[in-house]
Amino acid sequence: MTENKTPKIRTILILLIGAIGMLLLSYACVLDWINKIEMGRDWSVNLIYHPLSGVISIVLFTLLFIFLYEKISSGFIEKIKNSLEEKKQIILIFLVIDIISLILLIVNSLMILEAGTSGVEGLVAFHTLMGIILGVSLMLTVLKNFTSIYINNPEKCENYTLIIVIILLIVFIAIVAVARAMGMLTL
Repeated sequence: MTENKTPKIRTILILLIGAIGMLLLSYACVLDWINKIEMGRDWSVNLIYHPLSGVISIVLFTLLFIFLYEKISSGFIEKIKNSLEEKKQIILIFLVIDIISLILLIVNSLMILEAGTSGVEGLVAFHTLMGIILGVSLMLTVLKNFTSIYINNPEKCENYTLIIVIILLIVFIAIVAVARAMGMLTL
């Protein structure tokens, strides 16, 4: 890859802000969830918000790593694309990992909900591990298409990535703001 195809610093910074922001929103959702369970309040909204914000955070961290590595070692994204084209079955493997980790994550989540809020450290550690595996695997599943788009037009791909990250942050922060205004948060 030529020098003009390396990711811009602004893209890396926005991805870092987006990934950390989504991670913090996911963590805040967990704290709210725990408070609601202890107070006996309805926590059904957390069932949707937490998984989405958590997986999006992991996907953004994975994308951040890819862009950082591309910035450091120009040609990394092209190597990924070539490797994925040579090993076509690898996407199927990632898809199987997606399904297995999602099932394990759902079962683990149900176990955590049944166990309550105390003595669940092992379940939480497994939950975190499965979430990371699911998020990374999801990103790797779409990586072939993403790398092709990036190589064909890096500027356009970066701009779309920035827009998507900013929209995600705005939407998820707006959800929190609305929930706060309606008194649905326990934090």
